[in-house]
Amino acid sequence: MKKINITILLSIILITSYAQNESMMNLVTFDMKPIHFGFILGLNSMSFSTKVKPNDTLLTAVPRPQSGFEIGITADLRLASHLNLRFIPGLSFGTRKIDFTLRQPDGSIEAVTKTAESTLLDFPLYFKYKTDRLTNFRAYALAGAQYSIDLASQAKKKEDNLELLKINPHNYQFIIGGGTDFYLKYFKFGIEIRMAYGINDITTRRGTVFDKNLQYIKSKIFWVVFTFE
Repeated sequence: MKKINITILLSIILITSYAQNESMMNLVTFDMKPIHFGFILGLNSMSFSTKVKPNDTLLTAVPRPQSGFEIGITADLRLASHLNLRFIPGLSFGTRKIDFTLRQPDGSIEAVTKTAESTLLDFPLYFKYKTDRLTNFRAYALAGAQYSIDLASQAKKKEDNLELLKINPHNYQFIIGGGTDFYLKYFKFGIEIRMAYGINDITTRRGTVFDKNLQYIKSKIFWVVFTFE
């Protein structure tokens, strides 16, 4: 998460410096294209949101965010002068952990950490609402939904590894975020912040002390994305 914060700070400094020195408009007709394509590179912080059922064994389940990265392809459809529909299939790589606290039959307390290695194939579809262009800059907000399938999911594997967190590979999320586009001489570069919140419970129910005492595990991911269009 610290690396992501540093990346955001450096990006803001870059944008501010560019804004102060650029007066000529680049790519004047770019936003008039009915459809255009590009690609993205990004950093992510993967985590979960959890809720424990009232019980005497599983005391806490605390998610621990982990950093990863993302690559993807951009397809952008112009709906109106300030509104676009975007489809950005991509791959997100990362690790997610949950720290569990258990009460044993003898009354002692045990801490157990479970890890989920994830390779997510993402299919996000969202609306991008843009402000008026200011020279070579344009801010925007976005909202939409995403379906993800975890290609590295261990849910169907039978072996019981105490350090392995088995989750449902199919995940549905809603997305909110925003960013800034700035128009260079030959392409449009953007910096975007996105947050995805899981809708469905991705707990794999196997009757263990962990999953039977959890009301839900839901996905939660934060991105800093660089777009090239």
